[in-house]
Amino acid sequence: MKSFLFVLYFSLTLYAGVIFPKVSVKTSSPVLDFVVRGGDIWAGTANGEALQITAKGKIISKKMLPTIEDSWGKKIKQKIMSIDLSLDTKTLIVAGEDGWLYTIREGKITKTTYSTKTVVKKIAFISDTKVMLALLSNEVVFFDLKTNRIMKTLSGGTSPLSDMALSTDKKTAVIVGEAGIVSVINTAAMKITRRIQGGNVDNIYKVDIQNNRVLTAGQDRRAILYTLDGKSYSRFDGSFLIYTVALSPSAGVMAAAMDEENLISVFDTIKRQKFFTAKGHSATLNRIAFIDEKRFVSCADENKILFWELP
Repeated sequence: MKSFLFVLYFSLTLYAGVIFPKVSVKTSSPVLDFVVRGGDIWAGTANGEALQITAKGKIISKKMLPTIEDSWGKKIKQKIMSIDLSLDTKTLIVAGEDGWLYTIREGKITKTTYSTKTVVKKIAFISDTKVMLALLSNEVVFFDLKTNRIMKTLSGGTSPLSDMALSTDKKTAVIVGEAGIVSVINTAAMKITRRIQGGNVDNIYKVDIQNNRVLTAGQDRRAILYTLDGKSYSRFDGSFLIYTVALSPSAGVMAAAMDEENLISVFDTIKRQKFFTAKGHSATLNRIAFIDEKRFVSCADENKILFWELP
């Protein structure tokens, strides 16, 4: 059995200061996914808009994916399932509801040759021309945008996948899903190098990786902070299903949606103490991501994206 450093139970009754959004940005539909780069945010919405938003909350760019037809043949706006920005910040990669991958470069939207009949749960650049996709069907796909070809397809296991995250240097990816296991992938070798388990006992909704730490959000009401080698972990219990989590760049701070009130609990992971509650959302959270050690961003099933700053 894998050892663990410490198990600590937290609840919203634990005293913590309350913080409110620094900036609130209104969107035309819920933001389903976003990426943080240099303080700015690139977000994908439920009505097919790819937005660039500054740290001050100004939308400076907006591009719309092509419409799709519903089962009655009516044209409708399609959801952006996942979005990421290339390392050189020149190209956006977007996974559409229609199963196609699109690139947005210099304001031009281009459909790639890749499409899937399943759902793209997460897409991420591993270089300026290569991307990884985590599919609901349990597959991980490596796709080359330059050649418009699939480089490799991996099996992520026997259970559907729900999320994927990459390390800052893009050398390591982690995938999670219904099995409650974290699979670690070497992106250069395009292979799974280890599987981490023991903390979660049910479906993992979201995952983050920072500074050799991996944080999970579980249906079992557990947020588990693993060391990347899988040898130890800390457990943080919520009062409800934990839909999303995020780590600061140092992994010294974590944020998690841990209750039915759509609040975000902020913890010091070293002291293992909750020190802030972020209040501002009124719907189920979709994603949280840190800009730096003091600032993070969040979105939910509502028409806004919130920017936070810790005191």
